[in-house]
Amino acid sequence: MNATVTAEQIRTLWDSPSPDAVIDRGDDCEPMTKDDLGALASQVDTDDEGYPLDGQWEVIADQVNSTVPGVPTSDAGEALLQQIRDARAERDRVKSEADDEFSAIIRAAVASKTAGVSDIADAAGLSRARIYQIRDGRR
Repeated sequence: MNATVTAEQIRTLWDSPSPDAVIDRGDDCEPMTKDDLGALASQVDTDDEGYPLDGQWEVIADQVNSTVPGVPTSDAGEALLQQIRDARAERDRVKSEADDEFSAIIRAAVASKTAGVSDIADAAGLSRARIYQIRDGRR
């Protein structure tokens, strides 16, 4: 029989200084390690240091406690998957907006002729060829 893993157990494992710390999940499942948590935490909301936000501990616990390890099957599991899809879409939207803004700044810098293309490329961490591609809207 599988043991139900609580959000508090997950948080305790995460905060444990011991690299060998585990959560016993019962006879049918392997013990949960810190590495397992890292993989699950990559799918939830975290702070800037990668530490799961308060409400996310329960999300991880729901994932861990799904019927088949790693495969959510309940309504909570489907909600988790939808949350992941929504987060991915938001990340892609924000990245696209940031890319557009970055390109606009590059084009404005080149057009202003107040700095050379090599200097703009260095500041942007890009090649001169890529700066010209951005300027010309080729990529």
